Amino acid sequence: MKLDTVEAARVVRDASIEAMDALNSVVVEVAPLLSEASSKALRLAVARSMTAILDNLVNPVLEEYPGLEVDEDTWGDIAANRARARLAAATNSSNE
Repeated sequence: MKLDTVEAARVVRDASIEAMDALNSVVVEVAPLLSEASSKALRLAVARSMTAILDNLVNPVLEEYPGLEVDEDTWGDIAANRARARLAAATNSSNE
């Protein structure tokens, strides 16, 4: 995958982080409601999805733009900021 600008790469990175955070939230919320076998199957499906996001989006972006590599704290900040922005946008659109 080749992205033409660092800004495009940043958007892909950040959206990928947000998607992985959302998948993790699904496991946290739903796994306790499931049988052990179903919980294990869900965790496996989410792990495979996260691996695909890393392999097909995040890692290629970071190979092309190593300056976009972030530490774990920044990763969490990106996920939180994007979630807040999405919530704000949804709230604003429902108020119109």
